[in-house]
Amino acid sequence: MRLLLIRHAQTTANHEGRWQGHADYPLSPLGQRQARCLADELSSAFEEEGVTPGVIYSSPLGRAQATSAPLATAFSLPIKTLADLSEYHVGVFSTRTWAEMEAEHPEVARQFAAERDWNAVPEAETLQSRARRASAVVERLLANHQAGETVLCVTHGGFLQYLLSAVLGTQRVWGVRPHNTAIFEFELSPEGHAETRESAAGLSTYRCRILKFNDTGHLAGLTDTAAGQAD
Repeated sequence: MRLLLIRHAQTTANHEGRWQGHADYPLSPLGQRQARCLADELSSAFEEEGVTPGVIYSSPLGRAQATSAPLATAFSLPIKTLADLSEYHVGVFSTRTWAEMEAEHPEVARQFAAERDWNAVPEAETLQSRARRASAVVERLLANHQAGETVLCVTHGGFLQYLLSAVLGTQRVWGVRPHNTAIFEFELSPEGHAETRESAAGLSTYRCRILKFNDTGHLAGLTDTAAGQAD
């Protein structure tokens, strides 16, 4: 399976430095252009390769759906909504800038700045829940899609970090800041995903491959491509 994990385009909240989580904001004018550039890039690249994507999965949140729409048009595919691709709930951070958090929830802000512990943030999805949800998404994709299929998933910057850990099979979750409309592309299979360092196949660099990682080459020429404070 060829798997593309994609972060949504810039929203008005990203531009303002607001945490979103389950709160929904529209794409900014720049975000709308980013989404079109993403669709144009993938359409051209796949046409050149003679590849036709089989499915587009999207988080149900509006910013992911709006990013998926130009892809759906380009490939004449419906958008399949997958709830588990949603961003994690950021609790009391939702809709607030950092300055607003410090003013409205000073103790939570102080503790988070010191420890970066999401499990201590009221109403936020736990770290353990995020990791389980990401693993479930990857296992579902591997079970439902065969070798040779190309699968697009439009999701969110925060949750993408957990998806990357699940795809790569890392022992810990690595922090990375996915850019708006960034593409993370992999080749993997159920057999390859199950392999470990204990076997020669698990040590092979040909069984599972990273093709793109946080790639935003399609945004060349656009301005203000910052990832935003939070997704």
